[in-house]
Amino acid sequence: MFGNQPGFKYYLLLLDTLIISVSIVLAGKEIGVFPPLYIVIVSLLMLLFNDLYKRNIVYTRYRQTILLIKSMAISSLVSLVIMAILQYGFFIENGRFYLFKYFIFSIFVLIIARVLFVHKIMNFLSAKGYFNTNILIVGGDKAGVFVADTIGKDTVFNFNIVGFIDDYKEIGEKINSKYENLGKLKDLDSLVKLNNVNELLIAIDGLTYSRLIAVTDQCLKTGIVVRIYSNFLEIITKKINVEYYAGLPVVMLQNQSQNSCLWKIKRIIDAVAASVAVVLLFPFFLFVVICIKLSSKGPVIFKQTRIGKNGKPFDFYKFRSMHLNTSDTNHKEYVQDFIKGNTCSEPDGMKIFKIKDDPRIFPFGHFIRKTSIDEFPQLFNVIKGDMSLIGPRPCLPYEWECYDEWHKNRLNILPGCTGLWQVLGRSSVTFEEMVVLDLYYISNLNLLLWLDLKIVLQTIPVIFFGKGGF
Repeated sequence: MFGNQPGFKYYLLLLDTLIISVSIVLAGKEIGVFPPLYIVIVSLLMLLFNDLYKRNIVYTRYRQTILLIKSMAISSLVSLVIMAILQYGFFIENGRFYLFKYFIFSIFVLIIARVLFVHKIMNFLSAKGYFNTNILIVGGDKAGVFVADTIGKDTVFNFNIVGFIDDYKEIGEKINSKYENLGKLKDLDSLVKLNNVNELLIAIDGLTYSRLIAVTDQCLKTGIVVRIYSNFLEIITKKINVEYYAGLPVVMLQNQSQNSCLWKIKRIIDAVAASVAVVLLFPFFLFVVICIKLSSKGPVIFKQTRIGKNGKPFDFYKFRSMHLNTSDTNHKEYVQDFIKGNTCSEPDGMKIFKIKDDPRIFPFGHFIRKTSIDEFPQLFNVIKGDMSLIGPRPCLPYEWECYDEWHKNRLNILPGCTGLWQVLGRSSVTFEEMVVLDLYYISNLNLLLWLDLKIVLQTIPVIFFGKGGF
């Protein structure tokens, strides 16, 4: 569930599983054997979904209590729906009362265990050395020293700073009198093994985006968890509930092999979900088709060449929202300026990616673009295998031509119908922030695809209200 993560998270997962299982038994044995399995899975997913395995949450009281109640309430409701499908007879007779009892028992026991006792148990285990985390800091200037001093004072989690790596300092050079520079980036693999490093923490002053990506890629190749402390990632720390080390926001990244079973599972889910969605939405598609036909002459589907995985072009589908024979010259110039960082800001300081009050769009087209209904034909792109349901947005060929090399990394995977950019910032982020969000998504997928689930749930208010969240 957590990948290469600190030991306390596995202990906490085991405790939660035990508590949830006990709560199922306390609620009543008449439910049978199979249903409790999905209740356990749904409950654990909700705890994960609500960040209840992050260091900065585990040691809180009020916030953790609220998140526990929220998690169990949602998991009980979801279990109720699943029960109504799988065991309709039991659902009608006793299921609703059973899940109400489960909710009460699980909340009662979880709050007592987590809020009152877990931090004491963790303090005891930490004192015994169970949660030692050997950290190698990449960057030996002000940012790196500040991070080392801050997390080195943490009295709960045993952060052990083994040293620094800095290409611009001599090997063995003292850093802030407490630590020393152990080597250069080229020595990274050997230093990780020699010092039994659990995590790499990048904290470098004055980096460009491209240099940060290059350093991060080199760190990820070690196969261990990489965390970053940088103002460049402010868009992530502001929009996503990242983990905190001694009060410092650190963004976690993990190396994701393109040949892992994760991507095969994701592809199967995409194909099945998109096919089901097309069948269910067919009547709605007909309604949209009629409205477009009545609004503007021409084809209903707009087909356009987009750039997909690894720079490969493909035919991209949308419901047509513009009049025929309109020029894209202004849009091309606008987007190229946006990528280069030259786009003018709105009065409120928000950067925009799309041209407002575009005269090429007919009235019904404005509605389907505002609600993202024009994007629905991309379900056929998903079925074909050109796109995924979740992922970075595909770009236009003239956008691709403006990309720096590090920008192109955002399309190392299949592009998606929706992604972090849509639900977190949509038209309110800079281009480079959009790329950072895409790279964060690529590096934080896991077998549970919980980040995909979050994005799907956050896409709903984007469609209906045109706003992002998280």
